[in-house]
Amino acid sequence: MVIKSYALEKIQGTVRDVHASSNRIPYHTFSLEEYPCSFYNKGNGTLSLLKTPPKQGEQSVSLMIQSEDRSLLNSNEAVFYFAFHQKEKLIDLYYSVVRPGIFTHFTFLFFYFLVLLLNVLGAYLYPKQNVFTHFIKGYLLLIFLLMFL
Repeated sequence: MVIKSYALEKIQGTVRDVHASSNRIPYHTFSLEEYPCSFYNKGNGTLSLLKTPPKQGEQSVSLMIQSEDRSLLNSNEAVFYFAFHQKEKLIDLYYSVVRPGIFTHFTFLFFYFLVLLLNVLGAYLYPKQNVFTHFIKGYLLLIFLLMFL
């Protein structure tokens, strides 16, 4: 996430029009008056509900795009943006790195569940060592976090 955050460029403009999707967790596509392209961000997870959507006619907004997408600004293609508001940068970076696909998400859940079972076995075989119970609590927390994000 740190490497990806340094590869972002800030652009500024005025919001021309905004279109919301009709998903359970909506994402917004909008365009700026200064560029002919449209901007989108499909942060389709529970944390996306914490983000504030862009408003039509909003003046002097700043958002971030990837450096390699700079050439798409003068075309009619859609450009993926990060951090419409600066406080949402971490959420967008998280979803761009951790959630590229559902397969990796379920792979991590399976791995955490497997390690949780090994810790339960260790707690059963060595009941006087509390380290296994701490690992069980930690992996339960990781499983719940991955399920809800």
